[in-house]
Amino acid sequence: QAHCGSRLQQELLHVFAPVFRSLLGWAFCDMFSCCGAPMEEFDAAVIPVVSKTTCTPVPPQTVALTVKISYALGLRKADFMGKSDPYVVVQVPNKMQTKVETHVKSGDLNPVWNCEFEVPGYKQGEDLVFKVLDKDPVSFDILGVITFPATSFQETGFDGEVLLEEAKGSKPYLKVSISGPTGKYPQEMAAASTFVVALTKPLGIELDATLSLVKVCKIAEGGSVSKHNSTAPQHLQIQLGDYVAAINGCIGKEAIKKAMEEASNAEMVIRPCVQTTVKVDTKGRALGLYLNYNETQPEITIKSFKPDSPALNKLQPLDRIFAVDGVEQAKAMVDQLKRAQDLQSMSFKVKRAKPFPSSGPVDISSLTRIAKDDRGLLPQPINPISATALVQIYVRGQPFGGSDKSSSGHRYDTIPIANGMINAGMSCQLIHYVKEEHDTFLEVCKQFKAIVVRCNPGQIKADGGDQVKFDGAMRELRKLGIQVWPSPDVMEQMGAKDALVKVANLNIGLEDTLAYYTENEFAAGFKKTMAFQPRVIKQNRGSSGEGIWIVKLKQNNYCSSYGKRSCDNQEVLILMEANDNHAEEHTVAEFVEFCVNGRNTKSGTWTSQGDGKYLEGGKAAGGQLVDQRFCPRIVEGELRYNMAGDSLVGIIHKKPKLGGISAVSGTGSIYTFYGPEEIKFQNLTDNFLKRDMAKIMPSIGLEREPIPLWWTTDFINASPPGTKLEDEKWIVGEFNCSCVGISKCLAAYCKDDTPTANFCDIPPDDRAEAKRMGDLMGQKALKILAQ
Repeated sequence: QAHCGSRLQQELLHVFAPVFRSLLGWAFCDMFSCCGAPMEEFDAAVIPVVSKTTCTPVPPQTVALTVKISYALGLRKADFMGKSDPYVVVQVPNKMQTKVETHVKSGDLNPVWNCEFEVPGYKQGEDLVFKVLDKDPVSFDILGVITFPATSFQETGFDGEVLLEEAKGSKPYLKVSISGPTGKYPQEMAAASTFVVALTKPLGIELDATLSLVKVCKIAEGGSVSKHNSTAPQHLQIQLGDYVAAINGCIGKEAIKKAMEEASNAEMVIRPCVQTTVKVDTKGRALGLYLNYNETQPEITIKSFKPDSPALNKLQPLDRIFAVDGVEQAKAMVDQLKRAQDLQSMSFKVKRAKPFPSSGPVDISSLTRIAKDDRGLLPQPINPISATALVQIYVRGQPFGGSDKSSSGHRYDTIPIANGMINAGMSCQLIHYVKEEHDTFLEVCKQFKAIVVRCNPGQIKADGGDQVKFDGAMRELRKLGIQVWPSPDVMEQMGAKDALVKVANLNIGLEDTLAYYTENEFAAGFKKTMAFQPRVIKQNRGSSGEGIWIVKLKQNNYCSSYGKRSCDNQEVLILMEANDNHAEEHTVAEFVEFCVNGRNTKSGTWTSQGDGKYLEGGKAAGGQLVDQRFCPRIVEGELRYNMAGDSLVGIIHKKPKLGGISAVSGTGSIYTFYGPEEIKFQNLTDNFLKRDMAKIMPSIGLEREPIPLWWTTDFINASPPGTKLEDEKWIVGEFNCSCVGISKCLAAYCKDDTPTANFCDIPPDDRAEAKRMGDLMGQKALKILAQ
């Protein structure tokens, strides 16, 4: 052992072991086994799971064990030429005869292997070590190591991404599958925190709704639940004490009870419970627990804690205690609890809802768990720098919970954003806003330092909620000093079209940009600007180009200077709408009428998908129109700058299809992707980042708010054709910070032909890029919170 301790010696052993083995035979492996501690240190990137000391010893016997190595993400550049040639070695520590390895992927930092092996000579209870190495003619370099204790896979197998250690500053991930005792890889649902069961009446169960969660308290023979349990695998059976999260989409105690009474069929969302043992160091202090119990019953339920309770962060609200220091039955347990001040520690056997990666550190057990799983989410830090939450909305009346959802119930790009926070040293818990739990939701959010809002516009209303009420809750959090990204004020004012008027005098602005809030303002102003130049009229509330009109005079009879004349009501306009590039002709009077009052006899017949009424509700309700000069070079495309805080992540050139003007997705437009250092756009990048960035929020009236965490700005080339690149003027066409998506994650959202899409369906290269973006967001968030 004294001669095997240095890293260099260990690496030499790794390199030359195959040579010595071929000369000396397998006895050489036994010789290496005597090196014990140093070799164990070499393989010591251990996954934090149940300690091996808690497992029942199993007589060592050879068993069939299969491993699958799918891919790695974010490996570092190990070679002098700036690349790596990675491969993976798998073996039992100190047991070379079990070694298997993948092929080499040359020059690939996000390699895909999809290799599957049976581990030769594997004996039950042995650990596995996975090493990602860089192939080199002279030596080898370790790119990452992870050790799986046998306890992490011997009962159920393992399937997921793991963070590699010994990676020299990088944070690479390896996708690994290990077969369980049945020889099969674990199914995703086995790890899920909820599952769904479709049943018919009579259900044959009774529910207890005395506390905030609805609990199964009785299962009768002959009911559909009992029949389901007789054929379902164990992890999908409904057990006594499990929680019912929803029935037929109904959430909350009263709604669940009503749905159970009235519906002939019941689709039940079940949140199973697990049993665990918890030790609390009382040190002679009272426990400070508020309890709910009946002396004749076998369990006690924790309602809440006093602020100084020694059980805080050990026990949880709604934990069901069924033994205290070995004492059972409610009355006897309560008597034992009263002895806490005479004891140094107490042991509790409890049942609690099955945990999931985002169930802590902040207690969110009072909120309904909507997501089926947290697949892809990293473990929460043990001692997070700050506690954050990512808020989503699941639309119960829409397929898949909305058009932006993965099969898990999370937004398709949730995981890389949350992982970015975690990689920055913060916790990030994934929660859903449920309108029936508004007050509880607000109280839970008050426990976090920051909230990342990822609710797509219109989805809260689509789920039956009130956007104004939700926004009010977020504003209340801001008053308490809790950061909200983006806050309602930032989302409304930055996303409003009149933000273009407020930045008109910046380098990225266009000085002749006007805003209208009333019918008279619009009629007078538009007739004057229209008589001078082609215009772009933008409504405030639309999305994807709906209500954005490129407007030209059919007679092309523009005046020579602004204000020299105004259009009359009967002049004919040629209009093109940006959402689908369709064109139609109307008089000035008809266009004004449509924009103000919508479809009627005065506005004529419209083929637009929209309804007009762009000023409805007035300025306070977001009713406004922005009038901006038409820039002919829009046909060459616009630039989208993707931003993480004040850092440019990437540039997308969106070019309309031939004959079109709008480059909105789905109109046949062509997208070209550039890095943040693209030289051809250097002038715009400098104007935007160096000269204007610090002025944007104050110009919009948001000087007390930080730049959004994840946002975009669209730019249009306002320069005449032939202008030199270094002299071009690009002007902002739109800011967007309202739930901007990460396009690299689109493979994770569900459609009719991909109903089970999830985070793991994102191609490795795209996932690596999404990880880069998420990590940058995490760094920016940490910096903002520190300030």
